[in-house]
Amino acid sequence: MRDGIGVGKALWRGLQRKCPRCGEASAFRGYLKVADACPSCQTPLSIYPTDDGPAYITIILVGHVIIAPAFMLGFFYTYPAQILVPVMVGAIGGMTLLALPFIKGAFLSLLWYLGMKQAR
Repeated sequence: MRDGIGVGKALWRGLQRKCPRCGEASAFRGYLKVADACPSCQTPLSIYPTDDGPAYITIILVGHVIIAPAFMLGFFYTYPAQILVPVMVGAIGGMTLLALPFIKGAFLSLLWYLGMKQAR
């Protein structure tokens, strides 16, 4: 436990894009830009390296959610490429843009919980 908060609660706050410590204010000041500090409890948030990890996790999750069922249901063998490629690119792009901020919030919360600050 960190500051009396368990990992589950910290991750839940992160999925809501809230500060992992207090859960009151947003941990982001934009779509993906992490706030320098929480406006409510002043916890420094920008010291946690959330650059590449959330993107990798998002790519893996989106790939499994969209590509695997498309293969299992035979979409790649049924539809012509002129239809399949734009639909798949749109679906993958849309789901990635939708999921990335929430995964980044959870990733930030996990780094906060583990105390993994950026090396200086």
